[in-house]
Amino acid sequence: MLRPFSLFSRSKKPSTIAFKDYYINWFTTLKNTLLPLLHQSLSSPTSPALLSSHINLLLHHFLSYYDSLDLAVTTDSNNLPYLLYPSWRNSLEKPFLFLGDLHPYIFTNLLRSFLDKENNYDDDFENGVRPWQAMMAWKDPSKSLIIKIGQIERGLRLMVPDLVDRIKRAQAGFVRRVAEDWVIYQGNKEKIEVDGAMKVEMEELASVFKDANRLRRSIISEIVGALSTYQGALFLEALAKFLIGFKDPTFLREFERCKAPISKQNLSNGF
Repeated sequence: MLRPFSLFSRSKKPSTIAFKDYYINWFTTLKNTLLPLLHQSLSSPTSPALLSSHINLLLHHFLSYYDSLDLAVTTDSNNLPYLLYPSWRNSLEKPFLFLGDLHPYIFTNLLRSFLDKENNYDDDFENGVRPWQAMMAWKDPSKSLIIKIGQIERGLRLMVPDLVDRIKRAQAGFVRRVAEDWVIYQGNKEKIEVDGAMKVEMEELASVFKDANRLRRSIISEIVGALSTYQGALFLEALAKFLIGFKDPTFLREFERCKAPISKQNLSNGF
């Protein structure tokens, strides 16, 4: 069992290194233990109670990760820059990150993919590997579910821009305070209160960071809470596979090989 509280206690070892170790352990547990358990439950006749327990294990695993991110910042605010720009994420993952982790829109886009009948295709379904409850889980979703998904999406469209605006305001405030001191003290570095301005900005960024994690926790919980048992299992399975897919060495090599170099033409086209 992972023990994040012990990881971020004061020690000679930097807590950012400890969090990197925590993430590696968290990811290994996701890939090698929890996802196989859920996959097995979805691939064979099983009791609803057992399937629900595996869903809860995986759901708790995702939520506890965001709790641990918050704990890392609360324990030591110096961790914030490293968590906002995690070095342990590869080049394939980074475009999908927002304030240090998966963009919340990914969760709702993934959910929407199950409602798209043209893309709702699974080899396991066609080959009859899974029981009928799993195969039929997303056929003709209820009107109340469609309404709930719309409500979640509308909430996201309000909250994500607000987080972005708060980041911009914090950064603008930092620049303004430093610039004002620079003028007042005529560029005397000894008198310019950079540390004070930085502290104020870091406090606000830490607040935004934790609110972003709170939003991710809330969205995942709301989605799973709105779904049936088999729908929730399939959603969490897809989310886990999405994360694990970033680490696929063949996929990552292909991505690295195909990355286009930055050029004036790219910039002129807005890329």
